[in-house]
Amino acid sequence: MSASKSIWLDVIEWLKATDSSLPAIFPSELPPESSENFWFRVAEIEMSTRGQLSAKVKALIKGEKLLQISALESWLYRRRVEWAAQIALVKAQERVEPKIPLTEVLDWLLIGSWESDGCIGLWNHAERGGKPHPRNPDGLSPI
Repeated sequence: MSASKSIWLDVIEWLKATDSSLPAIFPSELPPESSENFWFRVAEIEMSTRGQLSAKVKALIKGEKLLQISALESWLYRRRVEWAAQIALVKAQERVEPKIPLTEVLDWLLIGSWESDGCIGLWNHAERGGKPHPRNPDGLSPI
């Protein structure tokens, strides 16, 4: 990363590259998105698989190739990416530039902050029936 380039650009590039390498198949374990209990089921599955997925994300961040990542894990990983992108947006707007390597920023975004706060945000999203927060209707406005 050059001195004038924000680490947040590196974060976004890494997230996009990783996303494009994962399966984009809707997971058979989930009910149809139109079902009433869709988001509650998502939250239940996320809770029961969080540790396993965090271990796989940690391997991705270390540069390891994943031999097996299911459609469900890919789908849940993408929820973490949405969370990470929200944080990156806020921190870029605040002009916060972490003085740590990209791998540490990614670990904090996709694992640390997800396990402390992002998973709670997912549950809150489920409680709203999958609707965005009223103060963040486009999903891009920092709250």
